[in-house]
Amino acid sequence: MQALRQFYQSRYYKKSLYGVIGLGVIGAILVVSTKIRKQQSKQQSLNQFQSNEQSLQGTIFNKLDKCSLSNIDQVKTLNTSISLEIDFVQQILTGRVILKMKAIKSVNKIQLDAKMLSIKGVKVNDQETQFHYKELVVKELGDQLEIFTEKQENEEFQVEIIYSTQQNINNEQVAQNWLQPSQTFGNKHPFLFTQSEAIYARSLYPCQDSPSIKSTFDIELTVPAPLKAFGSGLLVQETSKDNKNIFQFKQPVAIPSYLFAICAGDLEKKKISERTFVISEPILINKCANEFSDMEKYLSTIEEYLTPYKWNEYTVIVLPKAFPYGGMENPNLTFLSPSLVVGDKSETAVLIHEMIHSWSGNSMTCQNWECFWLNEGITTFIENKMVGKIFGKDQQTLHGLLGDNSLQKSINNFGAEHTYTTLSPKLDQQNPDDCFSVIPYQKGCQFLRFLEGQIGEQKFQEFIRLIVSQDTLNSEQFRSLLEKFLLENNIEGVDIQWQSWIIDPGMPKEKLKIEEQFSKKYEKLANDLYDNQMQLDDFQNLHSNEKCFILDLIGNKDIDQRILKNLEEEYQLFESNNPEILHRILIYGIKNNYPVALGDKLSDFLRANGRMKFICPVYRALAEKNREIGLRIFNMCKNSYHSIASAQIQKMFGI
Repeated sequence: MQALRQFYQSRYYKKSLYGVIGLGVIGAILVVSTKIRKQQSKQQSLNQFQSNEQSLQGTIFNKLDKCSLSNIDQVKTLNTSISLEIDFVQQILTGRVILKMKAIKSVNKIQLDAKMLSIKGVKVNDQETQFHYKELVVKELGDQLEIFTEKQENEEFQVEIIYSTQQNINNEQVAQNWLQPSQTFGNKHPFLFTQSEAIYARSLYPCQDSPSIKSTFDIELTVPAPLKAFGSGLLVQETSKDNKNIFQFKQPVAIPSYLFAICAGDLEKKKISERTFVISEPILINKCANEFSDMEKYLSTIEEYLTPYKWNEYTVIVLPKAFPYGGMENPNLTFLSPSLVVGDKSETAVLIHEMIHSWSGNSMTCQNWECFWLNEGITTFIENKMVGKIFGKDQQTLHGLLGDNSLQKSINNFGAEHTYTTLSPKLDQQNPDDCFSVIPYQKGCQFLRFLEGQIGEQKFQEFIRLIVSQDTLNSEQFRSLLEKFLLENNIEGVDIQWQSWIIDPGMPKEKLKIEEQFSKKYEKLANDLYDNQMQLDDFQNLHSNEKCFILDLIGNKDIDQRILKNLEEEYQLFESNNPEILHRILIYGIKNNYPVALGDKLSDFLRANGRMKFICPVYRALAEKNREIGLRIFNMCKNSYHSIASAQIQKMFGI
């Protein structure tokens, strides 16, 4: 495109236009002929341009992270200062980002990840600098901003980029999710939230979009009054000017780009304890404050097992239903799904999981997405420990069993030999979302349980503390630390089984060890439910985790219309307000063409939920058993889902 602009500004082109005036009709004919040749030349240039761009597919831009198009092994970001104005009318962000950077080695250019950005100008150390914005350098990974500047090894410098995001008219996978007032709980004001993990921070600002690069942040957000905005840092200042509200945040702890988050809307903040807070739309604030009133207790329990919390405040924000996950661990601004607000605190294990990420994931971070289990497996392992300490041993066991069930389902979906069922999946410039599942969570957790069983609980706690004190890790570095720890502590006879756990695909060979009495108890409850022998009050008095586990167990039996009718009429399962329960029974109904599971209950559920944990398995069942109904509901609901969720569902239906 740059070559084309230079051509149209050239003296040759200007003379051709002047020739039209000077030569009259004959000149006009010549110009038409020239224009045809120019158009052909233009098309050849464009084809060559696109060919050059596409030829970068397969190019390795760095040695650390195949999902980044940035030269992160040559330069690194030290601080990110970002100032954005949130435009709800055009649904774009406009502003600038200043990257304080350091050259790891001598370089003549900086390559940054980007996606759907419009770059207005670039300065390096306050000097206008030549740049090249390349679109779709690698289709799955987005665009690249190339900045031409020579820097010497260890030289520090500043890059300023003036830019805006682009309107997402084709529903591409980006971080931003713009919601209309009707898609919020208050129905009065628009709303924005972002989801940067795994590789979508590049759609918010040009950056080194890899978990291996961490920087401190200064964030300024401007929104129209009376709306409020929040960023993943500590609030420094709040001002108003020209009917706009301006919020400034500072993140003094270096974090990777995927933890940069913003949200804006009609929001209210409420204090829970001296260091814990909850944010939501005003209409929900009291419910959310009650649901998460034990945050200080959870945080203190985690600190006792790990180390002191270093992020000062812990704040959660409950987002509208379009949020595609249960939670997202953005530091000082954890995002939570409204599906967790069920009234009895039974889904707060998700909150505990996100809290633990303050150590494993946010402090110690996986080097790239091929070792994502280091973030999630360690967090899930500690989560299970905390569930036991806070809610008791039975809940801890159920928590582990439910995780094991979800692991088996996920491996069945991929196929036992698929690379995505290993803890070291091969990502050759693919979107990490394609392989994200519960596998790194649950298989990673079970690997750590396997190690703890040999090392001992107390010593393994010391090892976990060592791991979460690191900055970034890959799997081999984890293995080296483990071997060193065993040697220094004179711990012998530990069989790590690295190949079996980390490299090989499929289910772990080591099964969870469950007390026989515990297993028999829940097998009997499942049989009673299946045979319609359980009293309704007895069923309703069970914890939601117990209900879910029993429903998983009856899934191993033959379920037909008669069984489903009993579950509907006798146990009122299709009336459940808990999506953990309702999505399970809907799937059973879909697979058996049960009318209630294919009617309003189904469409209402998929319209009311945006969390992928619930809607994706339901859509997968529909894609297999009733494609027509599935597509009809998806087309009705897709504009209310995050683009990440929509992309996953489209793949299920092959669209």
